[in-house]
Amino acid sequence: MKKSFIALSTIFALLSFSANAGSIAVLDVEKIVKESTAMREIQSKVTKKQDEYQKEVTKKQKDLEAEQKKLESKKTLLAKEAFEKETKKFEDKVDSLKAFVDKKQNSLKKASIDSMSKVNDKIKDIIAEISKEKDIDLIVPTSQTLFYKDEMDISAEVLKRLNKKVTKVDVKFE
Repeated sequence: MKKSFIALSTIFALLSFSANAGSIAVLDVEKIVKESTAMREIQSKVTKKQDEYQKEVTKKQKDLEAEQKKLESKKTLLAKEAFEKETKKFEDKVDSLKAFVDKKQNSLKKASIDSMSKVNDKIKDIIAEISKEKDIDLIVPTSQTLFYKDEMDISAEVLKRLNKKVTKVDVKFE
C-alpha cells in the first residue's frame, strides 16, 4: 500500500513537473551499490575484518568453555564461598567477552557506514555533474518508477565515473 502510494505520488509529481521543466533521469541505486568497485572493496574489507574478529572470539569462547569445565570439576572440591568466588570470576570473563563482541560489531558497523558515506558523497557529486552536463532537472530512483525509457537511465554513467574516481577506499576500524 505504502509503495503504491509512493509510486503514484511520484507519477503525479513527475507529470506536474514535466509540464514545467526540462529533462528527467532515473538512477538504479541498488546497481551502483552492488556493482561499484568502491562498495565491493568496502564489503570485502569489512568481511575480512569480521572473519578476523570471529576467529578471535571463537578462540576466547573455547578458552571459556575449557575454563567452565574446569570450574565444574572443582565444584565438589572447593568450599561454597571459594566456588562462588571462582564462579564470579568466570562470569566476569563471560561478560568481558560479550563486551568485546559488542565493541567489535560496533566497530564493523561504524567502519562500514563511514566508508559508504564517503562513497555516497562522491556519488552525489557525480550525479550533480551529470545533471549539470545533461541539463537534467530531476533524477528519480528506478525503484520508485513504474516505467522509464532506457535513455533516461544514467546508472551506467554514474557507475563508470565512480569506478574511475574512487579507486581505493580507506576503511578504518576502531
